[in-house]
Amino acid sequence: MCIRDRMETMGATLENDVWTFNGEPIVLQFLIRSEDTRLAIGGYIATQLEELGFTVERVERTSGELSPIWNAGDPTLCEWHLYTGAWSQTQIDRGSESAFEQYYTNRVLPWPLWALYSPVPELDEASRKIYNNDFVSLEERTELIRAALPLSEQYATRNWITSRTTVVPFRNEVSVTTDLAAGVSGTALWSKTIRFADEVGGSMNIGLPSVFTEPWNPIAGSNWVFDQMVLRGISDLGIYTDPNTGVGIQGRIERAELTVREGYPMSVQSDWVTLAFEPEITVPDDAWAGWDATNQVFLTAAEVYTETQTALLKSTVYYPADLYTTVSWHDGSPISVADFIMPLIAAFDLGDPASPYYDEALVPGRDQFVASFKGIRIASTDPLVIETWTDVGSLDAENAVATWWPAGVYDFSDAAWHNMALMLRGEGNGGFAFTTDKAAANEIEQTNLIAGPSLDVLAGELISATEESYIPYAPTLGEYVTAEDAATRYTNLAEFARRYGHYMISTGPYFLSGVFPVEGQAVLSHNPNHPDLASRFAGFAAPASPVVEIDGPARVTIGDEAAFDVFVDVFDGPYPMDDIDAINYLVFDATGAMVAQGSAEGVEDGVWQVVLGSDVTSALAEGSNRLDIVAVSKLVAIPTLASYEFVTAP
Repeated sequence: MCIRDRMETMGATLENDVWTFNGEPIVLQFLIRSEDTRLAIGGYIATQLEELGFTVERVERTSGELSPIWNAGDPTLCEWHLYTGAWSQTQIDRGSESAFEQYYTNRVLPWPLWALYSPVPELDEASRKIYNNDFVSLEERTELIRAALPLSEQYATRNWITSRTTVVPFRNEVSVTTDLAAGVSGTALWSKTIRFADEVGGSMNIGLPSVFTEPWNPIAGSNWVFDQMVLRGISDLGIYTDPNTGVGIQGRIERAELTVREGYPMSVQSDWVTLAFEPEITVPDDAWAGWDATNQVFLTAAEVYTETQTALLKSTVYYPADLYTTVSWHDGSPISVADFIMPLIAAFDLGDPASPYYDEALVPGRDQFVASFKGIRIASTDPLVIETWTDVGSLDAENAVATWWPAGVYDFSDAAWHNMALMLRGEGNGGFAFTTDKAAANEIEQTNLIAGPSLDVLAGELISATEESYIPYAPTLGEYVTAEDAATRYTNLAEFARRYGHYMISTGPYFLSGVFPVEGQAVLSHNPNHPDLASRFAGFAAPASPVVEIDGPARVTIGDEAAFDVFVDVFDGPYPMDDIDAINYLVFDATGAMVAQGSAEGVEDGVWQVVLGSDVTSALAEGSNRLDIVAVSKLVAIPTLASYEFVTAP
């Protein structure tokens, strides 16, 4: 249906080339970001809409100024109709699992606008299955995407205009990891690799378009890529993502074992993951499989299910034996088992109507989690070993490992059990709320660990928690936290807050030592207690992209065999053959038509050869031809292309 037909169906009238309704012009409120190319894009689209007969009010402001309107505001108030949005990748997206789930359903982001999303059942189901990798074959996955694509165009909550790679400039003397898809700001490894090439230590200034755009909290805080860059700078993870391939790499975990149902299309590339297949993955009766929000205790599989359950996979994660002595929160508190259990409780509890902290905006996310989660068991507390049964899969074994590391479970920031306890107390007492929906409904502040009125609420709750040696969810966490542990943690956090003026703590190589919301500045300082050497991830400072050169005859006789040498280097030496996935070639004739393709033969490290037989050269007409080489590395997701032109003659 065209715009004219749709408008007339709804009762609008085109008068003097202007759309009206009940005699009044139809005005579109267009929020246009002003700090980048979206200003021009917004202006162009606004002009097109005006030429179609709409009256457009262009609201041109920065991200920080527009966020309270489109993101935190109530969309039913109709304060805006269009917004020049943009989304940044935070890693190489190997499977595009979240492409439909995040942008067309209400299950990923607990924000007011998303709460209104109600896709048709076919799109909703396809999105959920793609997100969870819920399929039995790659063919089934392909069919799910084929079903979702046209439906997402019909249910167009957003219209995609362009996809681009962001250029991130930095000085020659600076070395830092750049994710091939996410740049510097998106990669979690930037703070582990940033340094000056010719000196140790020092200070560095990093320019960002905005910082502290929205409140920071782990449940529904800021999702802005620049806020998240700062958070990634102070956080640590159980598993990181290889910035060049998108495959998981070891962070804080020691190793992992995956047992997967036979037939599922999963493969493994790393030696820290063991992958095995079995006909059936059974969930044991004593695994935690549910949550009793009233009594604040986990329910076992035997209590939740009426019959024995099976799962797609079982993930077993082994943490280092010295975990509790080498890893500590930024306030000096050693990490503990309770820090791993708290995120699991929050995933169950906050969206449960029986919880004292219930938030309706968190229900869709909870429902999605419960639908695929089958059970968890702490097989050992010292050393820490966690077993997880789930129906969420992945084509890559490394990306299917469930670590329960706090920064990897909470969606928007890290949290220890004790600063999470203060947030829960403030939520329960009506001082603030995690989500914008609940905050607006109750006319209170959104929980913010770093600035604003939330700091006074947190300070008050810290005093009360200290006096009580408060343990949240005591029937469960009380088995892992003593009153003395709680008192020590609250004392540590109080001193941290006194010195730095906020309650945002994590376990990464830097900590947030300065918060200046008005100036838009964050100060990160070195964490002397971080266990890693500065060189641990140095190998990811630059992608190992193949450098390809081709040598061969400039003139080839039609009907004769022709050999071409392909030299593949990396940095200052030959590319090891073991790190090359394939060297493919394509041959194009003078008309541009492809006449042959195949794989080059490896000769030695850095040297490959393409031999065009007489059958290939016989198919080439007299004139100029081209040999294209596609070098595919196991270490880099983006292939390298090179070309060589040669002439054929009788």
